Amino acid sequence: MNQTRLVAEASRLLPLAREVLTRYEFGVKHVDHLATHSNVLYRVVATDGRQMVLRVGTPDSNSRSNLQVEVAWLDALARETNLDVVSPIATVAGRYITDVVDPMSGRRRHCVLFTWVPGTPLGDGAGPFSYRLLGQMLARLQAHGKNWSPPDPDLLRKWDQIFYYRSDDPLVIFSARTTQMLGHTTMGTIKKAMPIAERVVADTWANDEPQVVHGDLHEWNAHVVATRLYAFDFEDVMLATPAQDISVCLYSSRASSRSREVVEAFREGFEEYGAWPIDSNYQLDGLHAARQIMLMNYAISALPESEAVDYVAKVMPWISGFVERYA
Repeated sequence: MNQTRLVAEASRLLPLAREVLTRYEFGVKHVDHLATHSNVLYRVVATDGRQMVLRVGTPDSNSRSNLQVEVAWLDALARETNLDVVSPIATVAGRYITDVVDPMSGRRRHCVLFTWVPGTPLGDGAGPFSYRLLGQMLARLQAHGKNWSPPDPDLLRKWDQIFYYRSDDPLVIFSARTTQMLGHTTMGTIKKAMPIAERVVADTWANDEPQVVHGDLHEWNAHVVATRLYAFDFEDVMLATPAQDISVCLYSSRASSRSREVVEAFREGFEEYGAWPIDSNYQLDGLHAARQIMLMNYAISALPESEAVDYVAKVMPWISGFVERYA
């Protein structure tokens, strides 16, 4: 992503972030931009020395109802497990989600303050030990999610199709404008991959039991401290199968020369707490293809055209190989 654009947005939203922080019981010593992904994150230092993270939501990046599920599950995990996961912090009024209006756009932004997560990101270059920890974490989260239901189950997003964001993201990948952006050859490859990925998603749902899952526990949503792993960013909590949840963890390494090593280490950790639910490379590749197509649609709908084109070009070699293997 264009760093200049991201930094400019973070600077523009800083007064809004400061206003949100007045609703908490602590004094604020310092606030600075931490990162921008689908949302804008700020590091908050309280006058008593505590560090926290304020997430300022981006319009259309997630529904408020899904955020309600997110904070409800995190609250349950804090009360019912000893897992090292991030926790939401309530305002003086006892609310986890603060709704504020962006003065520039006039649109609402949903904000949540979280406890600080220590350590450093697992990252794409993590070794087998870290992936084993990630497998352990996911299996334990799934064990809790299997028996937990949110106050209103109908609020849960469902990964029962490729474009599972439904109304949150416009479906633009097959528009005439997208074909003009990407070219007929690229679009032809994507269209060949679509039915294969759709079939894998349908078969996975038919042959397993969907449950509450993290939905986005990849290498950059987990920090390592010595032999402990901390999980955060539960914003994509959803109803999906354990196999789909695993496929997200392994998505970034799908094209790596270390892919087999990563999967073996992750599986070793996962099987310490649960049965491995993926039955073939075809299933795992199909779930990866489904996620890639969904992310390409998101990039085209949310990013400036040049950034979207660059992103698609970067990930197309893998999807082309997928089509060659299974079409």
